[in-house]
Amino acid sequence: MRIGIGLAALLLGGCTLATMEGFDTIAPQGERIGLTGIPGWQDGSFRLGTAEGHVRRRALGATREWGDDPWGEVTQAVIERTGTLRFDVSGTEVGGRIEGRCRYGRMEVQQRSGPLSVSEPARPLRLACAYRFDGRDAGGMDLSGVLPVGPTLAEPRLGTVDLDGTELTVESRHAMTGVRHPAEQPIGYIVSNAAGQAVGAIETNGTGSRRLVLPRAPAERRTAIAALVTLGLFWDPGDID
Repeated sequence: MRIGIGLAALLLGGCTLATMEGFDTIAPQGERIGLTGIPGWQDGSFRLGTAEGHVRRRALGATREWGDDPWGEVTQAVIERTGTLRFDVSGTEVGGRIEGRCRYGRMEVQQRSGPLSVSEPARPLRLACAYRFDGRDAGGMDLSGVLPVGPTLAEPRLGTVDLDGTELTVESRHAMTGVRHPAEQPIGYIVSNAAGQAVGAIETNGTGSRRLVLPRAPAERRTAIAALVTLGLFWDPGDID
């Protein structure tokens, strides 16, 4: 469940860009690289290090709203967000050309009264992707919202990504450096190998750029690139107030 009020009521001063707790611990195990030039609009180009890429995003939505309160002070709504994501990236850092085609969806129920809203997921996030490497089908990713362990506002996501038989686990991270309580939406993601070792990560905060850590092993690196570039470009529908 999420309880929120207008953003203006919560911002009391300047903003500091939050960072993912644990990112700097994972970083020495791999290679740091930037995902930069991410377009603010739905289509455009970006860079992964010196590799060049292009993205095409489409977001759709539907809201069904009604009011059972005879005083008209409380309204209820079902809000659904779906969309598609397509990208390609090629260059030295990639070791070839990776293409991704993804679909996603999420639904929640809201009760609203003035600036106050109470939200509960009706259908958790589901993100499904298919990948091609150098023009051939190579694998995919399936990421879903899961029930949190214990009382928390966080809406964790868990899934797997596979490219040419190399499979990694993908898991959202919600803890921010120096902040006591976790964020509801992911501040980033980590990818782990079959032994449970974190081999890559991405911070998904910010606007036009992301910090990434990529594995050094070539097969894991390509698989991680497919997943982390997807998550870096993805328009997350989790916060749909």
